[in-house]
Amino acid sequence: MANANRPKGLSPIQNGDGSPWTQAATLYSIPTDGTNSYAIGDIVMLAASADADGIPNVVKWGGAVSVGAQPVGVIVGIRVADPGVSLVGSPLSLERTYLPINSGAHYCYVVDDPSAIFELQGDSTVWAVTNANNNVTVTLTANQTALSASNPYSSTVATSPATTLTLPLQILGFVQRADNAIGAYSALRVRFNVHAQYGAVSGRTGV
Repeated sequence: MANANRPKGLSPIQNGDGSPWTQAATLYSIPTDGTNSYAIGDIVMLAASADADGIPNVVKWGGAVSVGAQPVGVIVGIRVADPGVSLVGSPLSLERTYLPINSGAHYCYVVDDPSAIFELQGDSTVWAVTNANNNVTVTLTANQTALSASNPYSSTVATSPATTLTLPLQILGFVQRADNAIGAYSALRVRFNVHAQYGAVSGRTGV
């Protein structure tokens, strides 16, 4: 059966020690951004400074690894309300899965463990068992402009498997599930090959 093309960005599925992901995540601040939207499943990187309380800033990662642009993690939640004098009467967008362009300063929860393992859909490449243990780059989502059932999450997908040292993700194999076949749009198990500050900064050559 052919795989469905339904990308949702990166979804954490396991800790690096083999235990199931426990929904642990770190709170980060997203400063006002007139260029990017932010969705669950998007990859972010560290940015200069922090909010007034010292919560570190992150911005959307651009897709290319460089000295000043290394992924720190994946968004798994957008905070629905920020603490203040009172939340009485404040709208709570419990269905929020993305922040549009120019939405102001907000907060997100990020899986920033460098050993975390994620599920990520491949693109239309005919993926093969020989791609296991390759490295891979990603095609980033376009900016979200509306919240809809057809596109509620990041559309980031894996692409261009290779052994290149500096590619951002490492393929750990294919998701073992009845609805996942090896081929186009396969669901892959990946981890960060290059990670800002907390892990492998230089990356590992794929095989």
